Amino acid sequence: MSRLLERCPPVALHTLAAAALAVLALAGCGPSEDDGLRLWMDQTRAAKAPAPEPLPDVKPYTPREYAGRSSPEPFAQTKIGELNKSMTESPEAGRRREPLEDYPLENFKMLGMLKKNGETYGVVRVDNKIHHVKVGQYLGQSYGRVVRINDQEIVLRELVREGVSDWKEKMTSLKLEASA
Repeated sequence: MSRLLERCPPVALHTLAAAALAVLALAGCGPSEDDGLRLWMDQTRAAKAPAPEPLPDVKPYTPREYAGRSSPEPFAQTKIGELNKSMTESPEAGRRREPLEDYPLENFKMLGMLKKNGETYGVVRVDNKIHHVKVGQYLGQSYGRVVRINDQEIVLRELVREGVSDWKEKMTSLKLEASA
């Protein structure tokens, strides 16, 4: 077979290749086997779609009469003024604030405890400054009063706002810093 190809002129080889390609291309043009699919599509197109269900009747809206005209006005300036006053009131209004109440309690680090003249002091660091605190002093921004000091923690009683004008006591502690 290879000798036959060697003897054929190049034009004949091109003609032979073109004929083979044409035969292969026409082989795909045989009868189609998707007649069933075409039949189903034709039947589906011919079938009538069911009619949509009618919409339900809409009941007309009748507005209600406002019966609260005799009630106090919820947006009256007197009510808003009372609310603003209760929001700014301190639970310990007569007491003068101490310097350590300017810092959030999260900024305090307990460094230790010491006793001097029979009184126990907690040693804390805040804003890169060391302070000595004793029972009765105030720390933090939530009216935290020191109630107990030991070698592991400083216990505080905080007053936390609950709702608009109610205050709730919450016990919090500063634990001794492990790396101190």
